[in-house]
Amino acid sequence: MTHMRISVRLAWVTLGAILSAVGLELFLVPHNMMIGGVTGASAIFSYLSEMRLGLFLFLLNLPLILFRYRKLDAQTRLLTFAGLAVLSLSAFFLHPAPAAMDHTLASSAAGGIALGLGIGIVLRYGGFLDAADGWAMTSEAKTPRRISRRYWLFNGAVLFAGGFVFGWDEAMYSIIAFLLAYRCSDFALSGFSLTRMVWITSECVDEIRETLQSDYGKEVIVLDNGESGGEKVMLCTVSRMEQAAVIRRIRSLDPDCSLAFHAAHR
Repeated sequence: MTHMRISVRLAWVTLGAILSAVGLELFLVPHNMMIGGVTGASAIFSYLSEMRLGLFLFLLNLPLILFRYRKLDAQTRLLTFAGLAVLSLSAFFLHPAPAAMDHTLASSAAGGIALGLGIGIVLRYGGFLDAADGWAMTSEAKTPRRISRRYWLFNGAVLFAGGFVFGWDEAMYSIIAFLLAYRCSDFALSGFSLTRMVWITSECVDEIRETLQSDYGKEVIVLDNGESGGEKVMLCTVSRMEQAAVIRRIRSLDPDCSLAFHAAHR
């Protein structure tokens, strides 16, 4: 049974890696567009050296993945190396193919969606294609907020560098592709569910519960941890459309609260 599960995961990781390569080589790279992370840095090096993108995807990601090697379990190592190999080979062989679309904006949207779904599928099944994602997953930073800040700064720096290399018009389209890829990867990572389960750990139990009930009509379940006062865990469901607004509202009530999200299948 274990071998069967690993085989299924490998199949999905392979599919995600191929889909990511399609997004890169058939939509983004022909129009000098990119996304952030090590993948974006690889696109810059490929353009400057006139060498194939697949080569740099492998050369730049591999050392960073090896640096985090001990922090990954055996399955994650296998799935990550398999995904990286498939991504690099697929990008290498797709490189000579012509662009699938001539329109830059349409290519930005299609490339971002394809790349994001591919990355999300690989993440969902236990691997990752970009060392920046792996760093975020295994980071020892004390707070998720610090990890998120560094992650976005790194991606922003790569996109900014791309503006100097490819031009600022292409950089604007790259930002569109990046944001679409980010959202689509999150969508795929959650199993294509439109509803999210929110776990809230906070000391402001009554305020958050009353606000979610009055402002959003949410049923909030409080899980008592056996302590009088102190932090408690609350649980509610939100749709993807209202998720951002709910997060902002909770953070305004308790900036130090802890939030976790899971797909909620109905």
